[in-house]
Amino acid sequence: MRHALPVVPLALTLLLAGIAQAQIVTPLQADEHTLLLYHFDGDGDTIIDSGPLGLNGAVIGGEVARTEGIVGRALTLADGQAVTIPTPEALRGLEQITVETWFRTTDPDPMHRQRLVLYWEHYLISIFEGGRLTGHLYDQDVGKFIARGHQPIIPGRWYHTALTWDGERVRLWLNGRVEATLRMSGTINPVPGAGLQLGSAGTDSFIGQIDELRISSIARPAFPEARRMDFCRPSETLLVSPGFARMLFDPLMPAGTGPVECTATLGDLSATATIAPDDLQPVEGSDLVAGVSHVELRIPEGQSGDAILAGAMSYQADGQTVHAAREVPVRIEPVVPVPATEFRAAWTHSHRIEEPEDILARMEASGLNAAIMRVRRGETAYYRSALGPISEVPFENETLLQDCAAAAKRHGIDLHLYVNNFPVGSPDSEIAQQMRADGRWQKNSAGEDVAWLCPSHPANLELVEAAMVELARDYDIAGVQYDFIRYGGDDVCFCDRCRAGFEERVGRAVDWPAECLAAGALHEDWLDYRASLITEAVRRTSAAIRAVNDDLVISAAVFAMPPEQAKAGVGQDWALWCREGLLDALCPMSYTPDNAAYEVTVSTILDAVGEYVPVYAGIGLRSGSGVMRYPEQFAAKLNTLRRLGAPGFSAFCVTPPTDAPETVLIPLRETMLAGDGRGEPQPD
Repeated sequence: MRHALPVVPLALTLLLAGIAQAQIVTPLQADEHTLLLYHFDGDGDTIIDSGPLGLNGAVIGGEVARTEGIVGRALTLADGQAVTIPTPEALRGLEQITVETWFRTTDPDPMHRQRLVLYWEHYLISIFEGGRLTGHLYDQDVGKFIARGHQPIIPGRWYHTALTWDGERVRLWLNGRVEATLRMSGTINPVPGAGLQLGSAGTDSFIGQIDELRISSIARPAFPEARRMDFCRPSETLLVSPGFARMLFDPLMPAGTGPVECTATLGDLSATATIAPDDLQPVEGSDLVAGVSHVELRIPEGQSGDAILAGAMSYQADGQTVHAAREVPVRIEPVVPVPATEFRAAWTHSHRIEEPEDILARMEASGLNAAIMRVRRGETAYYRSALGPISEVPFENETLLQDCAAAAKRHGIDLHLYVNNFPVGSPDSEIAQQMRADGRWQKNSAGEDVAWLCPSHPANLELVEAAMVELARDYDIAGVQYDFIRYGGDDVCFCDRCRAGFEERVGRAVDWPAECLAAGALHEDWLDYRASLITEAVRRTSAAIRAVNDDLVISAAVFAMPPEQAKAGVGQDWALWCREGLLDALCPMSYTPDNAAYEVTVSTILDAVGEYVPVYAGIGLRSGSGVMRYPEQFAAKLNTLRRLGAPGFSAFCVTPPTDAPETVLIPLRETMLAGDGRGEPQPD
């Protein structure tokens, strides 16, 4: 079954009044910092390097096509095709770098990982599962630094991407804007590798077009042509009727430009906004200015189907009128009728709540009926816990949880409390370091301590259980939730206790840890064993919770991926927990902004466990995957959930300070969040 949106090319024009079309994107040029440069304008299977090294590439996987690109012609790769390029010393051990290219994927599968530029264990640019752009850099010690983008990559659109490193900071760029940044020092890995590739001949092949690729020995500070090309873009491409459409404008123009008229059009709908000259700000290091605006359109009831959302701008420059226009394919769906009964929750964080009355009143005004509040991380409680070991009382409020529970009742909000079960909350504290000395932290395959509590240690299991039971027993709440009820990754835990338990399970001594790793003979048995430790913690704790308060809802926030992947990757066998009745509800952390990937993910989880427990799928309101600033972004995900038959949602997150209730949720109150979701009649 295909869940992806159709691949429709984006159209872009820039016109000067009275003269021919002007070219926004021009061919990249070689300068003193250029190492490699490919225009892809030739014919045949030899890919000509126009840079100083003359490193021509060779095609593998069959004959490639050349088609119209963003400028001139582009290299078109099919599944299994790639270009291999020699990698002399000049491409290794760099102290600065820029890898940049234009690309357009035509792969409709949102879960297919695609490699754009690949020099393994040196530098990579990829499109990861869920359509997120990702950049990898490896330092001189082969340490891996990953920059993860947020904006979904939509098939059929041209994008510019760059991965830069200036010796201190890695930056991942998309269309001239920084998507992600992180620190890195030293040099890029100087050891020879398997060679540079464009695309990949393996399972991670890139399907689509690549144009204008350049690798430089400096970190280029800006990409103005990419910004000019992307002068407007929609806030959301899956729209609902009735609802909103919005075009976001942030054009670059020459200094001295007059007012900029920005217009958005969707069928018969049209609106205009103006960026005044005083609102245009100079762009550092250039003779350009930039401005910001957005144009909102209200979609009436009765609209549906594929459509075109167009954006246009015009301004005066050097005595001439410059006009630019862009068309983006969108889909309009009718609003699914609001169910009478629906779980409508938002995650929040107790340590940020100074005024429980304020945040819970705003949740009620948003149409929500549940709050899932974090109150503990490992050994650190953010309330006055009788357990300790560490209680950090936010805002000196000794009765925080009681106050939150009372405010929740006043506003018709069911309060659920959640715990980050296995991470160490305060790693540098004296107590946490004593836990480390006592062997309670996890260890990776190299024998290094990892700041997570090991699930094989009896004292850690006692803490996980006692923390959840304290909440269930002592507070007037609707439920408790497991979070981080898993490992931090696939390279833990290899402590002596885990080794002894595993050897007892398999009935012999183990070549440790080699037989447990990916290529080892006991790898699958090892994955089953470590997942069983997490499952045993859930069995034990859920039984203890039900013993003190059988009326509570026990839920878990889990990785939003196929069950077998969650089990293998982090030891989280949540499908088994649902089948065994250890949980009353499941809250997958499905935060991806890509609509096709979101639908696939939620469908997979509903198919896996929907017959056993209600699935309240996550919506990434303010998450590590991005920030929703407009109601149409939330509406797209909510409509998808209702169309799939999900009985509710949980948004991450509504935590002070935030304006999300007012900017994103309350505008949907009448059309998509009407009533209280409890099936009760509402007062007039």
